[in-house]
Amino acid sequence: MKRLYSSLLGVTLVFGLAACSNDPSVDNNPKEQVVPTKTSKNANTPDDKSIENSGNKSVGNVGNDQEAADRMKELNFSKFDLEVQYDNDQDIDFEYEQRSDNGDYKAELEDTINDRKLKGVEAFSMIYTQLKGLDINENTPKEEVIQEFLKRFNLSENYNSFELEYTFKDGRKMEIKDNK
Repeated sequence: MKRLYSSLLGVTLVFGLAACSNDPSVDNNPKEQVVPTKTSKNANTPDDKSIENSGNKSVGNVGNDQEAADRMKELNFSKFDLEVQYDNDQDIDFEYEQRSDNGDYKAELEDTINDRKLKGVEAFSMIYTQLKGLDINENTPKEEVIQEFLKRFNLSENYNSFELEYTFKDGRKMEIKDNK
């Protein structure tokens, strides 16, 4: 009788452990469905690390976001890349590129100081909030531009390097680099 119970217990444990597997290749309840876009060359999967070919709003690229298209009209730039580096390998990197007037854009924020990464809609909202009403042009003095960006993003003036690439709506570009 003991052998029968031992055998049943052993079989039950084997099947129990197999049923509770953490094998990521077996997922009967997928949490998201990723549909390939018409412009992508291959199907996007949740494991796809590529940001460039994804239309998902949780990554950097966003397409046909009408609310963002309306907000973009208020900004005086179409491309923006700001990188500010501090001691101890801490930096802040903001990237934004408007790809069309109908709400197609790429937006990313990586902030190692506050341990924060935002992409897509969240990053655009942050950049929009900080830069709406920004009144600079290619004749604005370098130091004034630096101070304005540090103030708007609440950044310290004790940076090691400051790099800004800014493209106005009409295509004119401004590039500022400052090392301390």
